[in-house]
Amino acid sequence: MNDNPLYDLQVLLDNLVQEFMVKASLHQPPVDADALLNAKAWQLLGLEAPSPHTKKPAQVFDPKESESSDIKKQWLAAQTLASSLQKEAKVRWEKSNDSQASQGVSFINLIAQRILVPTHWLKSLALSVDYDLLELKRIFKTPAYEIIALRMLDLENPCIITIVDNGHVFKRKSNCCNPSKTLSPTETMVLNYVHENSRAKKVNDQGWQVAGWPVHQLDWRREILRSIPPEPSE
Repeated sequence: MNDNPLYDLQVLLDNLVQEFMVKASLHQPPVDADALLNAKAWQLLGLEAPSPHTKKPAQVFDPKESESSDIKKQWLAAQTLASSLQKEAKVRWEKSNDSQASQGVSFINLIAQRILVPTHWLKSLALSVDYDLLELKRIFKTPAYEIIALRMLDLENPCIITIVDNGHVFKRKSNCCNPSKTLSPTETMVLNYVHENSRAKKVNDQGWQVAGWPVHQLDWRREILRSIPPEPSE
């Protein structure tokens, strides 16, 4: 049993989004958030209409990713839908946590990511394709590569996700450890291969299991790594 309050919040949001998907008669990806927004899908849960954004929405994608206009439209639509769901999420959270406030937690972003990449689908699909990011992008279609990769951190399997833009580490996060800012030799080897060849690469070496994928444009190169570090020695 996990006693981490953040884990409990994630489960709550997973369940809420799953309920939303069932009401919307969506049983497999991809999720067209823009179409759901235009169809006023929030009414399926008896929720209030989303309020227009008064602040610039937080980005969890890079606008230079391929098909960025479609990706941005989907992300903004998912955020708008999430603004309707967040009130219900907060009510359920406070009811189950004795009004405990989740300070610093962006309900909208967490819900929006789950709308585009629902956890109950990701769990089975990621396992079926061996966590292949390119294959998951082909299946889910509407979210950015970055969103799909970072959502892998919400699964039970331990890993490190690293996003590198033009040779510089943009993000490096883990669900199992506090990763060093410096990449391991195995990660560096995979990164260099993917960067130079624009091809995916998977390597098991020195206890590390590392997979890397290219998200390349003519004048801009992003690589995404999923790494499983060696188990700590006792």
